[in-house]
Amino acid sequence: MPSKSYAASHFLLSLDGTLARIEKLAGGAIRGEVSIFRTGSESLAIKRISAIRYEPFRLAVGMGMGQPLYDWIKAALGATPVSKNGSVALANASDKADAYRHFRDALIEEITFPELDASSKETALFTITLSPEQITYAAGDGASLKATFNAKQKKWLRSNFRFRLAGLENACKRVTKIDSFTVKQSIVEIAAGGSGIRTKHPTTLEIPNLRVTFSAADAKPWQDWFDDFVIKGNTGPGKEKNGTIEFLDPSGKATLGTVNLVRCGIFSLDLESLGGTGNAGPRYAAELYVQGMQVDLKNV
Repeated sequence: MPSKSYAASHFLLSLDGTLARIEKLAGGAIRGEVSIFRTGSESLAIKRISAIRYEPFRLAVGMGMGQPLYDWIKAALGATPVSKNGSVALANASDKADAYRHFRDALIEEITFPELDASSKETALFTITLSPEQITYAAGDGASLKATFNAKQKKWLRSNFRFRLAGLENACKRVTKIDSFTVKQSIVEIAAGGSGIRTKHPTTLEIPNLRVTFSAADAKPWQDWFDDFVIKGNTGPGKEKNGTIEFLDPSGKATLGTVNLVRCGIFSLDLESLGGTGNAGPRYAAELYVQGMQVDLKNV
């Protein structure tokens, strides 16, 4: 008899009574920390497990991630992070549970948005990093597991996007690329007595900068903003711009979701490329700081 095949296995996230398909999974290991002890006059070092560390999960999910995960992300971006319990299940080709990893009191540590590129044919996925206080392994029980959400990843491609900045609407029409960016939640760990378990507490939310690439034909409005903002030093709330990144369906007409950008400021403007592929022509890249972000997905 051939060994059991896992080629058609897949992962599911169980959260608040729902099941969402995970496109990729990494992390989630349990590790013992080894420390060296010396007692009395002994010269021999004794190694012992001094603490347990639970590694974060990294989940790649599509647009149809499910309402519970979406609400969790919104809370994190809104600077009101919450802890949640849940599990990751390994399901076989028959949608039966082969194994579980249960997690307790997890915080969202990172939210990574995919690189958007007008020339790409790849499916776009979010990567969510969950940092739990505790993980427990469990054997599969053969339970039937079918995704409540994202049973089949909707075709949201990296090329399906639109970028806007207030006052630069026309100059944003030929934005061809937005680099991947990650929102990070700083977390502090506090040892819980002698149990070896650390409790985790959120502190500050780090909003990333954006790198936006566009046609050189639209460079003048960007250059004017850069000269006024950076060279002349006319900065501050009145000179910053609000904007959006819109995720579009394959037709480019319907909006699947939006990242609202609050108070963007330009701090770098460079000639990036002289074409390279096809007839793209010369391109510029602008780097923007962002004071705040909110996400609004319509097909969770």
